[in-house]
Amino acid sequence: MHFKQIICVILACLKKISWKSPRLLGGLFITMILIGSFACYLAAPMNAIAVSVNGKQLGLVFNQNTADTLMASAAKEKPYEMAYTNITVSNADYLRSALRPNNVEEKINQPYDAYQFAINGTVIAVLPDAEDIDQVLKEFQAYYVKPTKDNVVTSVKIAEDVISSKTTAGLSQIQSPEQVLKSLIDHNSLTVICQGKYTETQKIQYDTITKKDYKLGFGKKEVITAGSDGSKSVTYSYVQSNGKYSEKQVVKETILQDAVTEVIAEGPTAKPILVASRSNSYSNVVDYALGYVGCPYVYGGISPGGFDCSGFTRYVYAAAGVSLPHSSFAQYASGTPVGRDELQPGDLVFFSTYARGASHVGIYIGGGQYVHAFNYSTGVVVSNLSAHSSSYLGARRY
Repeated sequence: MHFKQIICVILACLKKISWKSPRLLGGLFITMILIGSFACYLAAPMNAIAVSVNGKQLGLVFNQNTADTLMASAAKEKPYEMAYTNITVSNADYLRSALRPNNVEEKINQPYDAYQFAINGTVIAVLPDAEDIDQVLKEFQAYYVKPTKDNVVTSVKIAEDVISSKTTAGLSQIQSPEQVLKSLIDHNSLTVICQGKYTETQKIQYDTITKKDYKLGFGKKEVITAGSDGSKSVTYSYVQSNGKYSEKQVVKETILQDAVTEVIAEGPTAKPILVASRSNSYSNVVDYALGYVGCPYVYGGISPGGFDCSGFTRYVYAAAGVSLPHSSFAQYASGTPVGRDELQPGDLVFFSTYARGASHVGIYIGGGQYVHAFNYSTGVVVSNLSAHSSSYLGARRY
């Protein structure tokens, strides 16, 4: 039958219908009401839950229990990260996107647009969007770089070559940004190079000097001036790799508060302190040296009228019958080397102070202390070795 013949037959049938029939009109009216009601139902809003898997929206469900039941069956042991979002949609949209037992596995396994994340040419993860990769990189940098008012960061970069490119992947291959970030941190997959300047306040430990006071009884001590620590502001320039210093150097130091040297008056010892030498002529070297505590400091001085450091040691040792070179450098170059843990009273101890090498010398008296011609303000004093550990060079025994 041709198309024209079909049209003719339909028109003939329509002519036979009694359009004024109450039954027909009633039926048409009811049909229109049903169609209109259904259209209103489809357009009406409803509350639903959008289910996202590994950052991609999978579909809609009526409540979370339904989603849990469906995903427990479909996801099984796979490493999916679920997210639920309450939304309002039309009934029509809900019907089109609803998750059901017969379509959830198909939706999970179908390919989705995604972005692969490569480090030095090797793909290490697939994420939902390119923005997710940017966010992961920013958060990875923030994990290691923490600027503050005292930590001024001047540059941050990632050492490796990082590339993102579009791809397609199943949800089982797509990871959330949180998963990728944790993996990068756990495996130290990237290197964040950070440069900056850091400022901190450091303590300046006070020094202690001892002055002989024969008016005090044997073994008695008296604090003349109480010592107190000072402080200084130290600024470093640095380079860090994943939070660990690869370069660090001091660029500025500012004294905030000077340390106050503690001055202690000490009476004579009850017994002479014997020194390390085999010769009996050394037996009173330490007591002899302590007898000059308080003598003035004179550069190049070699007598009680004024000593410098090497002039003082030379003078004291000469009294014991030992001839020393005048300079501290020459005194360090001779004699027998002695380890710090093997020091005995009478040994010479050397320091690198105003110049490189043995630029300062004193006489060890035991108990972690030494007597020396220090400077113009103190003259000959007793100091603690621990207060000058950073400049300690070594010891010699004669």
